[in-house]
Amino acid sequence: MQAYDSLSTFPDVTPALDSLVNHSGITPVIFSNGTQEMVSNSAYHSPDLAPYSHVFKDIITVEEVQRFKPHPDVYFHLARKMGKGRDQIGDMWLVSGNPFDIVGAKAVGMKAAWVDRSGTGWVDGLIEGEEGKPDLVVEGLGEVVEGVEKSR
Repeated sequence: MQAYDSLSTFPDVTPALDSLVNHSGITPVIFSNGTQEMVSNSAYHSPDLAPYSHVFKDIITVEEVQRFKPHPDVYFHLARKMGKGRDQIGDMWLVSGNPFDIVGAKAVGMKAAWVDRSGTGWVDGLIEGEEGKPDLVVEGLGEVVEGVEKSR
C-alpha cells in the first residue's frame, strides 16, 4: 500500500486543481473505494497530490458503508457526507475516468462527468439510453469546471 503514497497524476490534474483553488461554486472531495487510511496517505503524501490536499474539502470512502461503487448505497453515503439528502443528489456531480463510477452515479440521479482521456467516446452499455450516459464527456479534467458551470 505504500506505493499509493507516491502515485503520479495525469498531466491534466495539476491545472485542474489550480482552477479549483479559488472556485467557490464547486466543493471538491475525493470519493474512493479505497480505505480511509490508504486514500488519505495518498492525498497527503504523494508528491503530485500533497501540494493540493487543501483543495479537497473531504476524503470520503466507502469503508463505512461496506459496499463498493457502483452500489447505490455508496452514492447516498457520499450525499449524506456532503450534507445532501436523497432529494438533492441531482445537484451533485461525480467526476471520474471509470465507467462504473459514472453508471453508478447516474443510476441514483447524480450528474456525472466522464474523463475520456483516450478520446474513444462513451461505450459502456450497461444502462441503455440517455439515463446511462454521462452528462458531460471531457478529454481532460481542465474541461470539467467549465462544463459544470455551463450546465447550471
